[in-house]
This record gives sequence, C-alpha cells and structure tokens, in this order.
Amino acid sequence: MKLPPALRHRDFRVLLVGSVLTRIGEYIKLVVQSWLVWELTGSAFYLGVIGFCEFGPRLLFGLLGGVLVDRVDRRRLMISTQIVTTAQSVIFTILVLTGTAQFWHIVTLVLIIAVANSFFTTANQAIICSLVPQEAVVSALAMNSAGHNLTKIIGPSIGGILITLIGSGSSLIICVFTSIAMLVCLAIVHGPTFTPPLMVGSLLDEVAEGYRYVRHHRRIRTTILVTYFNAFAGTAYIQLLPVFAGRILEVGSSGYGFLMAAPGIGALAGSLLIASIARLERKRRILLGSSWIYAGSLFLFAMSRSMIVSLLLLTVVGCMQMTFRVIARAVIQEDTPPHLLGRAMSIFLLDRGFTSLGAIFLGSMATLLGASPAVALGALICGVSTWVIPRTNADSNEKKNGPSLS
Repeated sequence: MKLPPALRHRDFRVLLVGSVLTRIGEYIKLVVQSWLVWELTGSAFYLGVIGFCEFGPRLLFGLLGGVLVDRVDRRRLMISTQIVTTAQSVIFTILVLTGTAQFWHIVTLVLIIAVANSFFTTANQAIICSLVPQEAVVSALAMNSAGHNLTKIIGPSIGGILITLIGSGSSLIICVFTSIAMLVCLAIVHGPTFTPPLMVGSLLDEVAEGYRYVRHHRRIRTTILVTYFNAFAGTAYIQLLPVFAGRILEVGSSGYGFLMAAPGIGALAGSLLIASIARLERKRRILLGSSWIYAGSLFLFAMSRSMIVSLLLLTVVGCMQMTFRVIARAVIQEDTPPHLLGRAMSIFLLDRGFTSLGAIFLGSMATLLGASPAVALGALICGVSTWVIPRTNADSNEKKNGPSLS
C-alpha cells in the first residue's frame, strides 16, 4: 500500500506528528480551562469573556501575522511562539496544581497563548507548502486538515475523562509534554532555507488594495459577510458547552468532553464530503445550504434535553461548519487573482476575531436569558443573515464580478 504523496517526505511527517500531538494537548487544555472557569465562576458571561480572549487577538494581529510570516524565517518564528506556548502551559499547570489559579490568571494566560497562536498558525500554514514538492501540496494540506479534525475528536474526549479520573492539574501536565514534543519536532525539521524577500510599498497600502478588491467583488463580499455572521452569532456556542453539560444535560465533565468532541467528528465527515465533490458549481450551490443546515442544527441543539440527540446535532453542526468554511475558501481562491489572494484570505480569516465578539455577545445573552435561548438566538441570526445577505448585497457589476451565490 502506497503512502499518500505528502507522507513520503520526512520533514512533513515530522511536522505532522508534532502538530497532532500539540493540538491534542491544546484541546485537553481547552477543556480543562473552560471547566475550571465554570467551577470558579459559575457564570456563562465569564465563559464568553474567555472565548473573547481566545480569538480577540486575531482581529489585532491577524493581518500583522501574515506580513511577518512573509518577512522572517517561518520555522524560527514557529519555534519562538512554541516556546511561549510551552511556558504558558507550565505556568498554568503550576497554578492549577497548587490550587492558586484565579479567573484573572486564566484571562492573562489565554491572551498570551492567543497572541502566540496568531503568528504560529499562519506560519504553520505557510511552511507546509515548502516541505513538499508542488505535486504533493494538495496532499499535504489534506493530511494537515485531517490531522486537525482528528485532534478535535481525541483531545476533548480525553480531556473530559482525564478531569474526572486524575483532576485538572494532572491533565495539564500532559499538555506540557505535548507542547515540548512540538518543539522537538520543529528542531529536527530541516526544511528549505528561507530568505526574507525585499518588501516594497507600505503595509497599509497593501491591506487597502485587498480590501478594495473584496468590497467590489459581490460573490467574495457575500461569502465573507455570511462567514462573519456565522462566526459572530454561531461559532461561540462552544464556549457555553460547560453550561449545557453542567446544568442543562447534567452529564458532568466527562459528558462535556464528548460534547466538545462531537463537532470534530462532524468536521472530519465534512472533510470527506468535500473531497467527494468534484464540480465547483456544486460547491457553490452547497455553500449557502450548508450554512442554513448549520443554523438549523444549532437551533435544535439549543432546544435539546437529550445527551444522545445533542451529540448527533453537534456532529451535524461540525460537519456543516467545516463544509461551509472549506467551500468558502474555494470560492475566494477561484475568484481572486494570485497577487491578491493572500490579502483576500487574511480578510476572510478575520472571522476568528468575530468569534471573539460573539463569545461576549452569547455570554451576555446567556446571563440574561439562559444558555439555551442565547444559542437559539445566535442560530436564528445565522439563518436570517444567510437568507438576507445574498439578496441585499447586490451591485451593478454582477456581470463583471460573476453570478451571485444565490
């Protein structure tokens, strides 16, 4: 049996192993972190604050991270940020083991890791293509995506069980070792020698050019706007899962881990679904349909009081979320010229920042209305925006810019 093309290259194999290990550790830490905040505060609003801290720095550092990745050695940048990640894990572990962890400690540590990840994630995406030949790039990206989706299943499941069996502090020790494992893998990756290019023009001018292109291209503009609304009103539901596990479904920390893992199972299924779609026209038709199914499944999850039904619905949510995001990237890549693609994609990826704002919004709504009504409200916003935006976001240049998504 032949290996996939990307796995025939040593450096990519090493990086993939390190990425899988550290992501498992990060998801374990995420479960411990959210459950600890819930135990310390019992507040849905504070869970939303943590969600804001996790994704908020993307709004500030997302574009800067893209520019920095193009100007410095990517492997060294990854090593530097991974050292920060490891130090953060060590400090977090000590605080939890000694019983001195407070909410403001967690906020500070989450902000540190969020800033580091703003640069690490971009560098990781960029370096993959340099570790394999051109004909293996698609294989490498697919393997990296599959590995990430698997960690979304394994990490939360293990995290929820570990909290029950050995406690939060001991679970975090595992995260420290997985972070160190990534450092070791980065140290033994050889990779190509990177020479930073000579940059011309100002950063603001380059960003403005990309923004103007997106603003005047209806199909891309519509895709990105729907993505932003889904991120703001929908994606942050994950921050409220401790409330569902603790109060609504009453399944405890182990059940919380399974609730966290269910969207990852769906995302993996979504990846396989997308791989089976060959015609781009079909992808365009599915784009808005997947967003509607995502909103509907999320609404039904908010109403569910059965653990089994909730897991099934979250699996659909994860599947549709992955399907929408991947197809949205495909639409943007098809419609954007190569010299503007990086800037268009950086604007698209700002949806992570909108997730942080959504975490505050849903956390506040959950405090006022309850977790179930808050998530249901977010789902309704997603569904309405998916219907309204393609119909109101028209312009007179449709013929030039291509047919609408609707």
